[in-house]
Amino acid sequence: MRIIESTTISGLSGKDYPINIYPSDMRFNDFIAGVYILFADDRTLYADHSDNVDLVLQKKQVATSLEGLSKIGLIRMGNPDKRQTILDDLDLDCKLKSL
Repeated sequence: MRIIESTTISGLSGKDYPINIYPSDMRFNDFIAGVYILFADDRTLYADHSDNVDLVLQKKQVATSLEGLSKIGLIRMGNPDKRQTILDDLDLDCKLKSL
């Protein structure tokens, strides 16, 4: 996988979450679970979580259908309850409410 950057993102709780940033056309291996965040250059477009991130991104054709999409952030996490906790903790101002 072509990682552009590895960093952390802070939640409202003060907890830091490790996140890898990938190019917008990234194809992930099947069954990689985690929280995914879709970024345009200077804003967050959308965030959600899945048991199979690539399946969701390909089904929605995000690489070609989201105007301005520049990067995909991924916080790998298998447990769906913990993924939702991470999403709830992140202070993201998403421009899209659904894909």
